[in-house]
Amino acid sequence: MTTSESATVTRVCPTCRATGLVTDDTVGTLWTENGVTIEQFHAADCADYLAQHARLMEGAERARLAEERARELFPEAHARFRTALQALPTDEAGPFAAALAELVALQARRFYGHGGFVILPEWADVLDRHFPAGQ
Repeated sequence: MTTSESATVTRVCPTCRATGLVTDDTVGTLWTENGVTIEQFHAADCADYLAQHARLMEGAERARLAEERARELFPEAHARFRTALQALPTDEAGPFAAALAELVALQARRFYGHGGFVILPEWADVLDRHFPAGQ
């Protein structure tokens, strides 16, 4: 198997023993393990599937609440950060504070724009600007 190919394995649910036949009374789940796609079908009322679905919904709710909390806390925390940074003498703040300020501002724009995180290439560009090679 080459790296561009991927295997799919179908597993029988040990609880409901649902087959891979899709009907109005079955549901399918997919996940990956070690680069292999696993598919498993369940009866719609299967206890394993219902527990898995409940955990998924609980995780989604925790993520939603964390996002809501962050949206409430971030503006004032970011303002305090900027105030503290501006209060530092320039010679003490140096490139560390400048790089951190730029990264925080970039992440803030992402957060309020369309979500997402500052990705590694952006980190590298910011750090390279503030800590150029050879210095």
